[in-house]
Amino acid sequence: MNLNIELKNSRLEQAAVEARRGEAQQALAKLFSGQLDFTGWVKDPLRYDEAKIKALTDTAAEIRAKCDYFIVLGVGGSFMGAKAVIDMLPEEDGTKVLFAGYNFSGRYLKELMKTIEGREIAICVISKSGSTTETLSAYGIFKEIMLEKYGKEETAKRTYVVTETRSNYLFDQASEEGCTIFDLAVDIGGRYSVLTPVGLLPIAVAGIDIGAMLRGAAALASQETFAGTGLDYAITRQLLSGQGKKTEIFEFFDPYLAYFGEWLKQLFGESEGKDGKGIFPVSLMFSRDLHSMGQFLQQGTPLFFETFLTVDEPADDVAIPDTAMPPFAGKTIQQINECAEKGVLDAHVAAGTPVVSIRVPRLDATTTGQLIYWFEMQCAVSGLLSGVDPFNQPGVEAYKKEMRGYINKL
Repeated sequence: MNLNIELKNSRLEQAAVEARRGEAQQALAKLFSGQLDFTGWVKDPLRYDEAKIKALTDTAAEIRAKCDYFIVLGVGGSFMGAKAVIDMLPEEDGTKVLFAGYNFSGRYLKELMKTIEGREIAICVISKSGSTTETLSAYGIFKEIMLEKYGKEETAKRTYVVTETRSNYLFDQASEEGCTIFDLAVDIGGRYSVLTPVGLLPIAVAGIDIGAMLRGAAALASQETFAGTGLDYAITRQLLSGQGKKTEIFEFFDPYLAYFGEWLKQLFGESEGKDGKGIFPVSLMFSRDLHSMGQFLQQGTPLFFETFLTVDEPADDVAIPDTAMPPFAGKTIQQINECAEKGVLDAHVAAGTPVVSIRVPRLDATTTGQLIYWFEMQCAVSGLLSGVDPFNQPGVEAYKKEMRGYINKL
């Protein structure tokens, strides 16, 4: 495993963590047993043989050969994971992946329409239920654009759908029109679907090695990987919550991890926030947010703990010229960034804040696959330890019901 988990600054007694390892292992066994609904993701990376990977990469190559832009329409788990990975890892030159269908902003859609005007496009419509409001309203707009540009037959060839392969609005229409359909398995929820066609197709279109991602995840997909100390992060979260630390702040020192933070917020928030329970997830980007939130983190209400995610080897670096003012002259930006990280850690630990540190050697496809799977497993176990079902989201339906009522009155 390419991840280094450091819990020494969590301010917890080691004995307290050790006391809950048996319970955590029981939760892990439930996940691997298949007894729980929506746990298909647990063993899913092991099901991708070379033929399945090739089918996805060949489709991605086909899209790259004919498109300037690949527009992904989806909200929540239907787009966040893919965008997180594409932002984290360098895209190849060629087809650019754009995202829509995750807001109701007319201005955003108008600007996107200007971007693609006169260019070759294809769309990917992602909705587990086949009826997501944000996604299908955007789909109607972009489908009309494609029909005017390409006609009915070619539009179908340029439309890729990811949904449950059973009767729903999206699946039925796509089947009738002859669009390419990828199955979003019934037993995998949206926020745990990055390592399925939901995330893998857009990621492959961006030119990222999805085979390496899946192999990285598959290397962790066993109970043995998480034996011993392997679930101590999940245990630590619950112990800190029991001490009143009801907010977890994910903190990054690399701006390209910003959307990974957004994915983590959905993963943990939607998995744990129910039955009056849950740790509220927040993400901050350093050093930018030190100039807005640093004061609160140092001396504000002590209701939080911090989880640092840092990268040892940056994708690139820039030297500061000798003509710069001291003490920066002759250093590199990454060296200054590492000083910021160490300074923040020391200051916050001294202030009494519990801090968890997660380090990765570099951001590549293999490590990214591991990082995604590792966080999914920790989140699922953490939710089970808190006594909630990490795989449902009954509260989400409340606002959807009210929203549909207003839409129907328009």
